[in-house]
Amino acid sequence: MGMRLATSVERRRRIRRAVRHVEQRFRSEPDAQMKLAELADIACLSLFHFIRLYQSAVGETPQATLRRLRLEAARQRLTADPALSVTEVAFDSGYDSSQAFTRAYRRQFGTVPSVRDEAMGLLESVDATVVELPALTMQTMEIERSWAGAWTAYDELMGRLEIAAVPMRNQNVFGVFSPDRVFAHACALENDFVDGRFRLQQQRLDGGWHACLGGQPDAVWRRLDRDAALNKARVLNRPILMRYLNDPSYKVDTEQKIRLYVPLVAGVRPEDLSLLL
Repeated sequence: MGMRLATSVERRRRIRRAVRHVEQRFRSEPDAQMKLAELADIACLSLFHFIRLYQSAVGETPQATLRRLRLEAARQRLTADPALSVTEVAFDSGYDSSQAFTRAYRRQFGTVPSVRDEAMGLLESVDATVVELPALTMQTMEIERSWAGAWTAYDELMGRLEIAAVPMRNQNVFGVFSPDRVFAHACALENDFVDGRFRLQQQRLDGGWHACLGGQPDAVWRRLDRDAALNKARVLNRPILMRYLNDPSYKVDTEQKIRLYVPLVAGVRPEDLSLLL
């Protein structure tokens, strides 16, 4: 692994540790006030470099990440208990007034907290349809049979894309799961920006009709597990393809988005699948 690639991969790992620490600390101590120096230590970076790298990778400051987590928790509480007052939730969320909380809430969700729109249902919602995929040619990295191996391969793939200056819109990063749902490869779809210069293993995936499930990863995999009609209609000896809709290294669990492509047996009609009901 060249020096530039090793540096890129290590930077991703360090920022991911900081993002996960923010998420885990918030879950265990919702009122915790995390200091930037604490997060810089977690990432093993100087404070100056940590702030610069975190904002470049995540697109916001660590304080903004924590603020979003608190607002999301507030939305969950307000949706679950319509009797709660906005003022009570505002103070519990660390705001000095309901007015300041309402302004932040509107910026985050596009509505005011007094409108209980059952938005929390979005966390478990899964977009489902049936699509016909063409055959796909991928540049792939094999993954050891562990999630540590998956992260290592994913980080290296993303590092190679970064060094090659592949624009975000052209990266099209996927994970390939074997029929028994072992994460086997991290892949980048070949295009004008992603080609043989990566010197990775080339893999061609068959096209055809697929059930397409989109949403938060836990909800998507849960939908696949529970949909009896889909599991009856899927091809059991072909891999499942998962596309990352955002970078999971820099997103907390509830903000990660994927699209799952599950191959279907020939002749299955969309109306035969319960996932479309």
